Amino acid sequence: MAWSRYIRVLLLGSALLGAVVYAFILVLDPYMDVPVSPSLPRAPVSTNQRFAYPALARLPAFDSAVVGTSTMRLLDPQELDAQLGGRFVNLAMNSATPYEQARILEVFLRHHPQPRLVVLGNDGSWCNRDPEAGNYTFRAFPEWMYDDSPWNDLLYLFNDKALEDAVRMLELLRGKREPKYRLDGYRDFTRDFGRYDTKAVHKRLYASRRARDASSDTEPSLARPDWQFPWLPRLKALLQAVPAGTRIVLLYPPVHRHYLENMASNIAECKGRSAALLAGLPNLVTLDYMQVSKLTAADDNFWDAVHTTRPVARLVEADIAALLAGSTPPSGYAEVRRRAPP
Repeated sequence: MAWSRYIRVLLLGSALLGAVVYAFILVLDPYMDVPVSPSLPRAPVSTNQRFAYPALARLPAFDSAVVGTSTMRLLDPQELDAQLGGRFVNLAMNSATPYEQARILEVFLRHHPQPRLVVLGNDGSWCNRDPEAGNYTFRAFPEWMYDDSPWNDLLYLFNDKALEDAVRMLELLRGKREPKYRLDGYRDFTRDFGRYDTKAVHKRLYASRRARDASSDTEPSLARPDWQFPWLPRLKALLQAVPAGTRIVLLYPPVHRHYLENMASNIAECKGRSAALLAGLPNLVTLDYMQVSKLTAADDNFWDAVHTTRPVARLVEADIAALLAGSTPPSGYAEVRRRAPP
């Protein structure tokens, strides 16, 4: 065979194989964002929530959202639906930066112009004082999934990761794989931790005993005007973009006391600055567990310094429901920093 013919056959075969692979990806639509893909009973299969959640944020079935880091992931949309009404989607992502949290909430708001409720967690991520803090973590973040156009997504789907996730989607459709997350974004990630081991938990909680802050006072403060919190203006702009008829819960989730004491001054100042910046939002309520209490001091409420057990998540859900109904949160562990009319 002449070299020229061999090269033509090779190029044609490669092109055909590429076309078949690309068509396979588009038909299986692993990220549920291809406008021309056939209707199939899909569910999230990507292990990276940053790829899995934009499609969920666009689904019209939902009218309320939870946003934050992994400290918000145990809030169960089904529990929130039952106690608050409506349809919740949990869009909280592991180690999500403020930028990433803002981007996923922006997608939700773009496709839900009149949402009922937004619950946004601040476990300290919005309180980062590092002016060089980046927009991303080491995890890939697909900016193309977060813009207004679904068509440009097609340019980014011809790659090995999309092919891997397309195979996972095929396995899901054939009943050979479970969804990575429910269609409302929830997954009880603590089940991956195995049996609750008190000694191992204690070791994780007290891995570092050296306190970086001598104070345990986490009451909102304005004592350090020299400190800069570069993400807080973005938080204000983000929440100002939420429609006026939407209720907003700014939640400071529970973290372990030992961890909290090491960052108390920073959290206190951040709370004070946030309260001042967000004072003009009439539909905002603030529920604060980031303080020393019996809840945050009990080791068996935690898997590690920032991740609680499931019963604590149920407690937080009940407190949110009571607060929005105009009642006092029943747990007694949270400070209501700000109320809004029910």
